[in-house]
Amino acid sequence: MSRPRPLDPIPSIKAKWSIVIVAAVAVTALMSQIGLHLGWPVWIRPVIAGALALLAVQFLAHGMTYPLRQMATSAKAMARGDYSRTVQTTTNDEVGQLANAFNGMAAELADSDRQQKEFIANASHELRTPVAALQSTLENLVDGVGTPDRATLGRMLAQSEHLGRLVNQLLDLNRLEAGADRLGTHELDVGDLLHDLVGELRLSHPVAMFDVKAAMGLRIQGDKNQLERVFTNVIGNALRFSPIGCPVTIVASRQNGSVRISVKDQGPGIPENERGKVFERFWQADGSAPTGGGGAGLGLAISKRIVDQHHGEITIGDNQPSGACVVISLPANPVASDLPIDEWQASGSPKGDALAS
Repeated sequence: MSRPRPLDPIPSIKAKWSIVIVAAVAVTALMSQIGLHLGWPVWIRPVIAGALALLAVQFLAHGMTYPLRQMATSAKAMARGDYSRTVQTTTNDEVGQLANAFNGMAAELADSDRQQKEFIANASHELRTPVAALQSTLENLVDGVGTPDRATLGRMLAQSEHLGRLVNQLLDLNRLEAGADRLGTHELDVGDLLHDLVGELRLSHPVAMFDVKAAMGLRIQGDKNQLERVFTNVIGNALRFSPIGCPVTIVASRQNGSVRISVKDQGPGIPENERGKVFERFWQADGSAPTGGGGAGLGLAISKRIVDQHHGEITIGDNQPSGACVVISLPANPVASDLPIDEWQASGSPKGDALAS
């Protein structure tokens, strides 16, 4: 059982040391007077007074520097890669606040270390798959087991393209997290941006259906290329998880000084307990996509970094009866006009169709 710490309720380390000093002086003076009154020899009075003063200081100052010693020990452990140690403190003075901040830093370092190890493991796994496929195919060709026909070369090309995309995504994610990519700032019309992207997606997905509704005059400030990447990732995911014949619904509107873009599919949806993991690196939904294969799980992680750099927010919408809804909120240009959605549809495209194929 630990010894009591009588000065723990004092919220200031300066006040504690002041009390300790005053107590030491008081004990010394008191014992000197008692020794003089009892007729102790001159040489023994300061010895006894000093000894009792030291005992009083030890009692009052017990535990004041213990968190500092713990922090020194924990810092040495963290240098060896052990982030499990925490600093125990029972006070709220400056030392206690420092100990709490140290514990928070240790927890963040432990989480960062865990994420880094998971990232390396997942990246190694994702890279190993196309490399192994290429290696086995090349070995078969070299050994004469396989023939370099068009189908074999096509599979090799697909694997090399997948490998190249994965490497580029990893490099892009690393640059975004390091803040190395500088964003350009341009005034963008959200409706035009979404229209152009949907038109490009229809070229590669001719049977896909889109239902786009956007208010006229929704303008934001941002990097056009990076935001196109965000919307392409999100809409592409919605296409991948939507059954054939079911439209992807895209709605853009102004809400409380922000432009809100929601992208909803009619796929299997995302379980509520997994929505917090959606924007983690290499996370993939457990359900299979009816319309095609999955990616490496980096698209939404990259999208979140880009949206964060634009001082926006990307979340998963709640209370969806079916499918999943990704919501992107970006600061609106305050001078932009804001017409109702119906007015945009009447002037820009037939109401209700909105680029459905």
